[in-house]
Amino acid sequence: MNDLNNKIFLKINSLVGKNKWLDGFGRAGAEFVIVAMAGWYLVAVLVGSPTVEILYTNLLILPASWIFAWLLDLGIAILVKENRPQIENPEVKQLFKPMMSWKSFPSDHSMTAFLFFFLAVLFGLPFSPGLFLLALWVVWGRVYCGVHYPLDALAGFLTALVTGLFVYYLRLIFLF
Repeated sequence: MNDLNNKIFLKINSLVGKNKWLDGFGRAGAEFVIVAMAGWYLVAVLVGSPTVEILYTNLLILPASWIFAWLLDLGIAILVKENRPQIENPEVKQLFKPMMSWKSFPSDHSMTAFLFFFLAVLFGLPFSPGLFLLALWVVWGRVYCGVHYPLDALAGFLTALVTGLFVYYLRLIFLF
């Protein structure tokens, strides 16, 4: 499985530097689209919350969920200890240098992007399906730019899914 993961990564990463528009699209997805997703989520919560209680609940659930998911990511990273692709493969082309080089698995950006999507669906916020496409753009950008393997992004997706399901069940129990 690891050979397939590396093979897919190197195939995608081999495109870097061949087209400035594709490089720009990849870098935008890898670094900046997630900020737009956060803005969309906040505006959708502000506009779509019928009561002040629901507004506060929806606003507080995001950071609490993200902290939970990030701690889960961190725990998995400490157990797995996978380095970034550029450490394992010196031939990797990167469009930017990530802040941390010790942690690649799971992808925090993938987790965050899909957490926005899952929470938006859970709370019935408008235009939630659009967030799925933006989350895919984030994931593709992280792999394209040379900072994550495809399985890193998949693990971030699964962490977000587990967190989203946990929030869903908490919501059923506590009726928020």
